Amino acid sequence: MKLRVFIFLVMVVFCSIIAQELQTPDDPLERIERFTQVFNASKEGDPMVSFRDYRNLMNVVEKHREARLVDLETFVSMSQQEDVIILDARAEDLYKSSHIKGAVNLPFTKFTQQNLMRVIPNPETKILIYCNNNIQNDPINFALKTAIPANNQPLMLALNIPTYINLYGYGYKNVYELNDVIDVLVSRMDTSYIQFEGTSVPEK
Repeated sequence: MKLRVFIFLVMVVFCSIIAQELQTPDDPLERIERFTQVFNASKEGDPMVSFRDYRNLMNVVEKHREARLVDLETFVSMSQQEDVIILDARAEDLYKSSHIKGAVNLPFTKFTQQNLMRVIPNPETKILIYCNNNIQNDPINFALKTAIPANNQPLMLALNIPTYINLYGYGYKNVYELNDVIDVLVSRMDTSYIQFEGTSVPEK
């Protein structure tokens, strides 16, 4: 009888441990940490790369993005609201040299769930994005991301697109993208126009 009780208790404890291991953590950082541990312990060695996942995500994001392209006036108006972030996903050195005033930086190459949550803890936050291809007359800090093949048909390779897709994939769906052009020369002459800041921006 005692043996049966002992075996029963061992089974209860064992099942409890298994159930706890299988339970999905509520904390997103804890979930990604657990997933990372599984990946690191895997003996298969398969890369965590899926073009199908990206393509499927892109198909969903395309329609979502269409309704969230905003002109410069709307972009500026939104940027003045509370709890809004202007996100600059360019390289850190370019950001430090020049960026839209008030923007925060997280380079696209550093996009991970953990890093995004440190910069933007609330996934409901309204995020405004822009990239090189929105900026005129500053080719050093905002080099045009466009391929010009032999047939002279430009192929736009703007950073905005992968930035938008990845933000959506990481759970940030309250994103708006600048669909207009900002002229740096106008910004330097007109203080009422959208402004830039950074180490290369002349003081006024």
